[in-house]
Amino acid sequence: MIEIQTKYLPGKKFETVYECKLDEPEMNKQIKKVIDKYGDRMNHKTNVKAQMTEWKMWNEPGFNKLANIMIDCVKQITNTKNIEVAVEMASMWGMKYKSEEHTIDHDHWPATYSCAYYLNAPKDAPGLLFSELGEQGALRKIEPGLLVFFKGDLRHAVMSTKFKGSRYVVSANFYCFQINQKEQKI
Repeated sequence: MIEIQTKYLPGKKFETVYECKLDEPEMNKQIKKVIDKYGDRMNHKTNVKAQMTEWKMWNEPGFNKLANIMIDCVKQITNTKNIEVAVEMASMWGMKYKSEEHTIDHDHWPATYSCAYYLNAPKDAPGLLFSELGEQGALRKIEPGLLVFFKGDLRHAVMSTKFKGSRYVVSANFYCFQINQKEQKI
């Protein structure tokens, strides 16, 4: 089981995010290779104004292992809510940002949860900006292996920043469906 930390981000209201760190160099290498092979399939026509793969990458090398890890994490997160939940991965895509590329502020509603996994973190590369949280707690600096989960309706963006190298990230969306209420132990 992966150790997931719960963090509360201040703003107009507190938002909960869930984070863990992965140490999967072989998986990351496979994912980077696939992202490079796919190139920019979306032609900068989505909110992501950087190189982006297709939406359903979970069967590709490396992505398949990461998809299983992500689903297990979402199950672990929802398990704390005293309900039994079925988790469905709705989409999974890879991105490669170069200096000054960005992502427009957006959310992933109606997804229950969304996430971002950072394969690397070039010096000065932009972090994940939670725009509706104001200046306190709004920017999450990225680290290699960081996996961040947040509610699908939480607005977020990536700011245009100068940096050297390429910033690789994988994102995904999940739907959670309640199966039944768990019995409470007294």
